[in-house]
Amino acid sequence: MKDYLRQQLKNVQDINLAKCLIREYLQARTLESLQDNNAFVNWAFVGGTALRFLYSMPRFSEDLDFSTAAPGLEDNFVPLMQKIKNQFLAEDYSVSIKAKTAKTVKAAFIKFEGLLHEMGLSPHRSEVISIKVEIDTNPPIGAKLQTSIIRKHCLLNLQHYDKSSLLAGKLHALLMRKYTNAGTNPQPKQGFVARK
Repeated sequence: MKDYLRQQLKNVQDINLAKCLIREYLQARTLESLQDNNAFVNWAFVGGTALRFLYSMPRFSEDLDFSTAAPGLEDNFVPLMQKIKNQFLAEDYSVSIKAKTAKTVKAAFIKFEGLLHEMGLSPHRSEVISIKVEIDTNPPIGAKLQTSIIRKHCLLNLQHYDKSSLLAGKLHALLMRKYTNAGTNPQPKQGFVARK
């Protein structure tokens, strides 16, 4: 599969674009592993990457966000992360996963060390490209589910929120994120001179 990835990068001159394409390929393969291990029986694909994969939104996103399809469903998060790791290890990737499962939103970082160097995009063998996987085990009430078949590096059959539920989720994130300081005047960073 690394040969396929090399082919995708063959005519890409922009290093940042090439890194985004690598991340998107790894995201697609992660989704494929989740699909092959029946995650989408209980999981719904949500967030910015879902919008890109499903509706070709022209923005790359680093995270794969999910929600359980209904409250109380067993999500098998850690075993699924291990299966993703095993899949990539079997294809000769240097991969590690660090998971946090104590909260309602479970998270894992899938880290690929040396891949950017191997693809000629970094002089540093130790440089890491990572994907964050999160699942909300307390899904919002009223979100509607649907299933779509898409081809993005591989054939995927994904359960996800419908368009209006995805939009509602993005609006909720925009309004509720802690770093959104609507109506405040944050102090300028050190070394920055504010002009009047």
